Amino acid sequence: MPGRNTIFATLLIAGVFLGFSGDGLRAYFTPDDMMNLYGAWFRPLAESDRPVGALFYRALFAAFGFNSLPYRIACFAILSANLALLYILCLKLSRSREVAALACLLGAYHAHLADLYYSTGTVFDLLCFLFYFGALALYIQVRERAIRWLILVLGLYLCALGAKEMAVTLPLFLVLYDLIYYPPAPHLSSALPWAGRELRRLWPFALFTAAFILYKTTGAARMTANSAYSPSFSWQVLIANWKHYAYDLFYGAIQFTGLRIVLLWAVVLALVFVLRKRDLLFAACLILLGILPVVLIAERGFYAIYLTLPGWYLLIARSLTTARRRLLPRAGAAAPAILFLIVAACLVPLHWRQKPRGNRWVAEAHESVRCTLQPLSHYGVPRGAKVLVLKDPYPEGDNILLAMFRLTFRDEDIQVRHLKSPSGPPRGEVYDRVFTYANQQLTPVPSAPK
Repeated sequence: MPGRNTIFATLLIAGVFLGFSGDGLRAYFTPDDMMNLYGAWFRPLAESDRPVGALFYRALFAAFGFNSLPYRIACFAILSANLALLYILCLKLSRSREVAALACLLGAYHAHLADLYYSTGTVFDLLCFLFYFGALALYIQVRERAIRWLILVLGLYLCALGAKEMAVTLPLFLVLYDLIYYPPAPHLSSALPWAGRELRRLWPFALFTAAFILYKTTGAARMTANSAYSPSFSWQVLIANWKHYAYDLFYGAIQFTGLRIVLLWAVVLALVFVLRKRDLLFAACLILLGILPVVLIAERGFYAIYLTLPGWYLLIARSLTTARRRLLPRAGAAAPAILFLIVAACLVPLHWRQKPRGNRWVAEAHESVRCTLQPLSHYGVPRGAKVLVLKDPYPEGDNILLAMFRLTFRDEDIQVRHLKSPSGPPRGEVYDRVFTYANQQLTPVPSAPK
């Protein structure tokens, strides 16, 4: 799409992205943000499970406190960079500006990715995408150049790992890229030297990956001790989670069963076999293999497979453009622009109908934090204060309220007790401040009950 078509495509992609998700710039903090901020501010970065995301929170909290707008601007800057990176990656894999632009249009917005647009808590996913595909795109560009470039790729990979554990699949895709785009000749005498070159080039990635997996799965702080992160290697879990994520991917238009999931896999592989495009094969690998770290653990929101979605965008974009060329070989120079507009005309009403669903949960999550943070900033609480909250909107055993008090006053010695706690506050204990919730707002009361 040269010249004016390129400018038009860029504006349309930006319009879809900001037109549907732009209200996320006004989003407030969620309860997850409070816990993330607490860990980032009061704990050393070296102790963080995801230090890159913790650094994001710490830097912004130091500069802007509880002003949510800079956090949202930063998240949207990363979202925009990720969209540009999607174009660069698809261009490198497909060698086609038309395919890359179409993939970018498909990836500009998805209503069921609302967590990415309205919750700063998903910055770990945004940063992981940025460093993961930044590393992959750079590797494609510099794989045969000086060692210093591979060191930079390795640095980006380590940043991706520091953002979220799902980045652990990157070395696999570096090998798959080499195998698909620069394969050895089909005999042993060529395969062994090829494997040797791969090992010399990628052994640091393998070493860091093995160390990372060992760290995350052994010892007292292992992630797998948490049932939410413990993988279940069963067909039932695999199919159930595929149904969960595929439902969101296709906006609920298909009621997936186990058989339909298998048929979906078959369709993906059939497109690779019939169209015989290297980028389609790479996209299929990203779809079917990249999802494994997530699809074998407890299901999450659709944003959890954000890292695999470029595979779908590339697969669909390449399939549509190839079909156009084969079915309409004499369609003329305007054909790419027409296809682009047709896809946009189909996507926009779909996004419009689905957007309200994506917004449902966020208003309540934002308000649950706003009703505490905004009033609390106007009240004074002494250093190391003991605070009693007579009634609050948070679940028993939840530490979000404690995090908000300590973060507001930058004081980790503040104690917060809840009257509804099963044990209740100790009899006769004296409190420096007593609060309750009236009209859905944190409100001070004169003294504690005797």
